[in-house]
Amino acid sequence: MPVLVFAQAGVSPSVTVAVAGSSSTASPKIYCAHPNFDFHNVEEGGDIIHLFHIVNRGNGVLIIDNVSTSCGCTAAVEDKKEIPPGGRGVIKATYHTKGRPGHATKIITVTSNDPVNPSYQMKLDMTVVRDIDVEPEKIYLYNIQHGQPQTTTVKIMGKPNMSLKILSAQSANGAVTVSSITPYVDPATHRYGATLQVDVPSSHDIGNFADTIKVQTSSKKKPELDIDVWGEVVGKFTYSPQTIYFAPHQNNPITVSFTAQDTQHFTIRKVESVHHLARPAVKKVNFGNGVEQYQVVIDPPKSLSADSDGKDSILVTTNDLEQPQVAIDVQVSK
Repeated sequence: MPVLVFAQAGVSPSVTVAVAGSSSTASPKIYCAHPNFDFHNVEEGGDIIHLFHIVNRGNGVLIIDNVSTSCGCTAAVEDKKEIPPGGRGVIKATYHTKGRPGHATKIITVTSNDPVNPSYQMKLDMTVVRDIDVEPEKIYLYNIQHGQPQTTTVKIMGKPNMSLKILSAQSANGAVTVSSITPYVDPATHRYGATLQVDVPSSHDIGNFADTIKVQTSSKKKPELDIDVWGEVVGKFTYSPQTIYFAPHQNNPITVSFTAQDTQHFTIRKVESVHHLARPAVKKVNFGNGVEQYQVVIDPPKSLSADSDGKDSILVTTNDLEQPQVAIDVQVSK
């Protein structure tokens, strides 16, 4: 704001004006001529690198405090963290393409002492192209009813204009089977491959399972593919959790809930501890409207001996013919 100075009598008055914003304090200014860069299509597998060249257009020293990025990308100051007025610096950004197919946009944020842009942002765009796409990449098959078969389909495609053939596909340990391989063509995108029919047999045992489908292809870059499979076959009742952990000095019990398809005819006959560490008890809960549920309430041991590994197992005996007895694993930490 203006400051007025009045002179004494006989002396000509003078006026001194201080203009807001005219401070001579030096301040830096970060600038990048090309803050956005598009790699377009890149092959999956390796890392792609881009160098962002920044300039200090201010009249004070630019100090870079930090460089952060979004997921899948890393960036760092390549040469110096203090850039004088008119000086230049380099930010090196690296994107890890392995396991990240498809289009991606990544933001690089440079935190500095620039008073106008303290968080300066730059951007990378790219589309990671795979030689072979698998949809889905992993197979999850849960809550399969015991005695009923389950089928799912996997699509394997080469990149556009690649003549891909699936030579063979089979499971590693027989938990699932590959019953058919059917050639697949998408004329619109010029993609070739095959669809696999994956089956879980009706005779599969109750419980969790894991398998891997081994695929042989005509691709020189990727002649072999592994497709992981996880699943669970359930019986006429389920229980959760199947494994429990007691923290050190934990006194509160843990409840395992049993859910049966036919609650009126399902019964838990007995529960017992194998190593006599945990202390189980059976409880029946009525939720109303005819809904009942068995619970096994497990108390931790009052103490553990010095030579105990803290492992126990609770055996639950039921009237179910398919699952007459199930085990709940227990781990007590010292």
